[in-house]
Amino acid sequence: MTHKRHHPSIRVIHWLVAALIIAALVMSALVMPGIPDDSPEKIAALRRHMAAGSLVFVLTALRFLTRRRVKRPAPLSSGMPWADWLARAVHRLFDLLILTMICSGAGMAIVSGVLRIVLGQPGHLPANLDALPLHMLHRYTAMVLFAMLSLHIGGALYHQVILRDNLISRMGFPFPRKRTQP
Repeated sequence: MTHKRHHPSIRVIHWLVAALIIAALVMSALVMPGIPDDSPEKIAALRRHMAAGSLVFVLTALRFLTRRRVKRPAPLSSGMPWADWLARAVHRLFDLLILTMICSGAGMAIVSGVLRIVLGQPGHLPANLDALPLHMLHRYTAMVLFAMLSLHIGGALYHQVILRDNLISRMGFPFPRKRTQP
């Protein structure tokens, strides 16, 4: 039996992880820089950011386990070998980038003392967080992740709009169709 769509659990995890990653990127790039370090809102923002990252970790681990147990649809070809290779590379790079983001973020939170403050212990956020090597890794990985996300969305739209091979339906959810009256 040939599967035309990804397993429902893979689709749910895909969209949850996508939403959480976009939210975490927006929080870190647009929201948190505008909040002073001595503001209680900064700790709340970090708490939300770290919760999103933790949930991405759990969902990514669940996706790895689920992918081993369920059948996948055959890859769709764009008709261009280089683009097909790029699509595979972007997907594998996503896994690596997500794990790098999680490890660097968790490591930074532990090393800097941010984790204990976010968890409610008294203290102040470190003023030199930007100077930590793990922060630089976290920041630059986020930039590469954003670039890969753009490639991923561009590739999906190319398949959907130009090739018209209905690629998005493989990761999407069926919408009820309106019945036409005879």
